[in-house]
Amino acid sequence: MKRYIIILLIILSFSGCSIKSADEYYGSAEPKGKYKAVISISCETAVKYKNSKRKKSVILKEYNTFFNKKETVFDVLKRVCKEKKIQFEHEGSGSSVYIKGIDYLYEFDCGDLSGWEYSVNDKFPNVGCNAYTLKDGDNIKWLYTCDLGSDIGNEYKGDKND
Repeated sequence: MKRYIIILLIILSFSGCSIKSADEYYGSAEPKGKYKAVISISCETAVKYKNSKRKKSVILKEYNTFFNKKETVFDVLKRVCKEKKIQFEHEGSGSSVYIKGIDYLYEFDCGDLSGWEYSVNDKFPNVGCNAYTLKDGDNIKWLYTCDLGSDIGNEYKGDKND
């Protein structure tokens, strides 16, 4: 009798779970908006890094996407990665979202000064990706740096108080 009760409890605990296939999960992209942006993801510096096993420098070539008013660089990255089935990992919330990895390439994989940075219209904003609100026609580039940005055109010049 106890065995049947245990089996029944196990069945009931799993009956509320929703298991989706990869196609079901990735295929349900959020609705597209009325504003247009272009997004790309590149890791050329990681391919050139010593002892790197990475062969592909372009993770996502320029891709036209659409967004709604008040959406951020992070919102678009999240949606496009889901649509294109590109793995990515982040931490934080609100205006302090930090991208830890894209396409299984993570911060510190290519040294202590490596990680992901983004530019919009070839400028590197001084705010987190979830604090930068997009405008129609923006061009977003996610770039992997191995040298705190200097190898991708975003050389760190220090704080004004240094």
